[in-house]
Amino acid sequence: MDQKTILLRQMSANHNEPNWFVPIDRALDGLTAEQAKGKSGDSNSIWEIVNHLIFWNERYLQRFQGKTVTRKIESNDETFRNENKENWDAAKNELFAVLTHWTEALKEADEEIFERSAHEDRHDPWYSVLANINIHNAYHIGQIVEIRKSQGNWDPEKGVH
Repeated sequence: MDQKTILLRQMSANHNEPNWFVPIDRALDGLTAEQAKGKSGDSNSIWEIVNHLIFWNERYLQRFQGKTVTRKIESNDETFRNENKENWDAAKNELFAVLTHWTEALKEADEEIFERSAHEDRHDPWYSVLANINIHNAYHIGQIVEIRKSQGNWDPEKGVH
């Protein structure tokens, strides 16, 4: 199996195809804005995690597409901030859209891009960076499910008892 196929399968498992874990569309299904804002201690809220996923997926997608990334951040903490004007549906749709765009970009990509470096200052091939993006997304999806469980608003019929 080629790298593109593996990466596409991983992205689908993260986005909308249930597999070994719950995809993000199920993890967020039925969640209200109020529930998404809920916080416990120093932990990030689900909404903040969604913002973080949007930021990093968009940033790397732009780089993958050869676009210049202009937004500078001082700290990863900035990526959790709400930049979608308190509209929960817009935040979810933005995340789903960027994941869809990732899938489209991967489908259209030539195989040789996966061996090219994703960074200017070091050699990290795209196949490795994309695998890590998928791991990163899966990690945060797990956090979302755990937060929902702790809030008592997780339906185990959606997966992960």
